[in-house]
Amino acid sequence: MSENSQNVETVKRAVSYVNQREFEQLLALFVPNGVRHDLAGAYPDLAGEGEVRDFLGQLLRGSPDFQIHLEDAFGSGDRVCTRIRVEGTHAGSLFGREGTGRPFSVNQMNIYRFEDGKLAESWQLTDLAGFISQIDG
Repeated sequence: MSENSQNVETVKRAVSYVNQREFEQLLALFVPNGVRHDLAGAYPDLAGEGEVRDFLGQLLRGSPDFQIHLEDAFGSGDRVCTRIRVEGTHAGSLFGREGTGRPFSVNQMNIYRFEDGKLAESWQLTDLAGFISQIDG
């Protein structure tokens, strides 16, 4: 299996671990001080396991039932690009908005950089305007 294929498979496993709430397995896929960049500016950049855990906790409090649907994933060199759709119910505070109880389906584009087969850095762009329009009704 090529490095590109292995990296794409790692991203697929990461999505599966998030959907199954298997966060220990998820975090094992990252380098110790991996960095997440939020290109929409909804969250500050995250670095390291502690900040990632906090972020996942915020997501689960805001939408306990959220699921990630991987629409596309392809790689080149040490990068993998994905197009995903996140669906859930806006049950609590999320992206600065108090819970509305409304369902949402939001598109997102991500680019991941790998080091030695592990996730080292990501750039994530969420359709924040689409999310807000769905929850504000």
